[in-house]
Order: sequence, then structure tokens, then C-alpha cells
Amino acid sequence: MRWIGPSAIAADLTVEGRRSAGLDGLRGLAALSVLVFHVWLYRVGRPKYDHFAVMDHVFFTLNLGLLCFFVLSGYLLYGSFVRAAVTGGQRLSTRAYGKKRFARIVPAYYANLVGCLAIYALSGYSHITPPLRQLPVFFLFAQNFSLSTMMQLNPVAWTLCVEMAFYIVLPLIGLVALRIGRRGSLQALLLIGLVAIGCVWNVLAWDHGLSEVWKKALPGYIGYFACGMLVALWAERRKAFGRVPLRPFPTGIIFLAGVVLVVVDAFWREAPMTLQSLHAPFINLLASVGFALVIAAVVGGTGRAARATAFRPIAALGVISYGVYLWHLPLILALKEVDLLPHALVPRIGVVLAVSVIAGFLSWRLVEQPAIRWAHRRVVPSDQVLAGA
Repeated sequence: MRWIGPSAIAADLTVEGRRSAGLDGLRGLAALSVLVFHVWLYRVGRPKYDHFAVMDHVFFTLNLGLLCFFVLSGYLLYGSFVRAAVTGGQRLSTRAYGKKRFARIVPAYYANLVGCLAIYALSGYSHITPPLRQLPVFFLFAQNFSLSTMMQLNPVAWTLCVEMAFYIVLPLIGLVALRIGRRGSLQALLLIGLVAIGCVWNVLAWDHGLSEVWKKALPGYIGYFACGMLVALWAERRKAFGRVPLRPFPTGIIFLAGVVLVVVDAFWREAPMTLQSLHAPFINLLASVGFALVIAAVVGGTGRAARATAFRPIAALGVISYGVYLWHLPLILALKEVDLLPHALVPRIGVVLAVSVIAGFLSWRLVEQPAIRWAHRRVVPSDQVLAGA
């Protein structure tokens, strides 16, 4: 992937300072699954949420790719915090952390908001264009706090609001981890507690019929981030104790167990309502644990399973996945409005994937890479202990 640029600048998915093709591949698969889900969801001639065939159920479950992003974020961002805690090494600079988070997320998101307004105006699509007075809410990542702004302008951006809330809370969690120090059982208990908070929040939201404002708040998703954070704790403790990578057989077992959990969760989501009601308070937790196990196999194992997600085209898609994720749905809506999308599903997926990859590549090269370079120039040497993600 020589077209990407210097890895020291590009590295937002790292294992010991190097880009991990396996993690890039996971992000690429997550972006692809969400893209295909939205192509299916906004298909022609069928109500959005009706399921008519087995394949409709399959396509609907592809939105589980969203969870993979959350679990990956938990793993990647918590690694630097927990490394300092379990090794007693240099503490992290919150200033460096803030600069890198800003550079990685905000410029591309702002460019996308402006782009959404432009392509909606050009295509005549106005169904989710907010009034001018509400635009500042979107630039503040605050659209999830009101039903009138949630899922407007760019519907997929609701996940960025959750991510941004996690970025704000994470240094506080890291501070608690530093207080705990090398005591692995307490470190794990801290993160399991976050999973419990997420479960309790979802139970309350489900039982009391709370609105999407409550259901899309960080507490409902913190458990998914924590699944990735547990992998970071496991990986950093293994390195601290000088453990060698897992052999191919246990790596394969862990990887397969993760895939099975994701599939079971997908089946449970599409099961009859009597089973769904049991699942709802703990929604998506099985899949999150499954994704965490897959990540553990990729970062801590060897053999074919550890390389299973490193297929070069998918890994390349993972590098530009943030832009692909931001742009694919606005492009679907605009192209559908002017009737430029094929009606058949497979060609439709091909067209959307092609234009989204172009948009994602341009976002990466013109916005994201320059912003990352800026952040690295602004971080002083003593701050370099903090890895961007």
C-alpha cells in the first residue's frame, strides 16, 4: 500500500508502532458491512425495515459492523493508557491525546458535513437537511441530544457522537487504571464494571421505553468499548510478562469462537420476538465479545487465523475506512434522489462502493493525512509515548 504515505504519520491502527494489516482488514470489513447494509436498507421498492426473505435477514445483521468500530476503538485507544499502568512507565500526555483525537476525527467530519450540504443541494435531496439554526449542533457532535437533530444531515454520524463522548471519558478511566497499577485482577474488574454499566443502562432504557436520546448515549455503548479495552489489557500484560505470541492452534480457536459469537448474536437479533425480548437489554454484547476475541487473535496470535483479515484489498479499504464510512450514506441518498443508482442490488452495491472508495481516498489524502501530520508536528517529543488510533 505504497500510495498511503509514511506509516509513522498514517498509523492509526498500530501494533508496537507498525500498521497492522490485520486490524486494517477488520476495519475494512466493518466499513464494507455497514455500506452493504445501507445499500440494502435504502433499496428501491420495499419499505426500509420490512424483511421478506432469508437474505433480508442476513443483510439486516450487517449493521453489526458498527460494533466492530467501537470495539476496535476501545482496544486501540486504551492500549497506551493501560501500558503505562501495568508497566509503571511514563504517564500519558492528555494534551497529546487531545490533539491526536481532534486531528483524526474532526477535520474529516467537518469536511463531510459541508459536503453533505453541497451534494444534497445539488441533487435536490432535502429530507434530512436541518434548518440553518441547528447546524452548530452538528459541528459540536451534539445531534444525539435531541430527536429533532438525531439522524439528520448524515445519519451515520450518530456513532461519532458516541465516539467523541468516549474520547472525553477515556482519560478519566485511564487515570483510574494508573491508580490501580499492576494489579491485573482489579484492572479487569474495572473494565468488567464498564460492561455491567452498559448492560444496566440498556435494561433501564428497554424496560422504561426510553427514547433514542437515551439509547444512543455513551453509557449504553461503553460496554462495547470495554470489550476492546479488555483485549488491550490482556495484550499489554502478556508483553509486560514477556509472553510469546499464541501458537496457531489456540489462535485459531479464539478466532473461530469470536466469529461464532458474532453469528449467534446476528441470529438472535433476527429470531422471533419472544427470543428478541430476552436479547434486547443485552443487545449486541455477544457480538462485541466476539469481535474482541477476533482482535485478540489478530494482535496476540500466529498462523492463518491471525492473518485472516490481512487480505490486501480489504486492508487497503480499512486505511480509508473513516472516509468511506462518512461518505457512503450521503452518496446513496443523493444518487438515489437523481436516479443514478441501479435498481438491482449487486450492481447497486458496486456503484456505491466505487464512489465511496473514491470519496474515502480523497478524504484520506486531502484531509485526514494533513491533519495527522499537523498533530504529529504539534506533539512534543515527551508526548510521543501516546500512540494515535
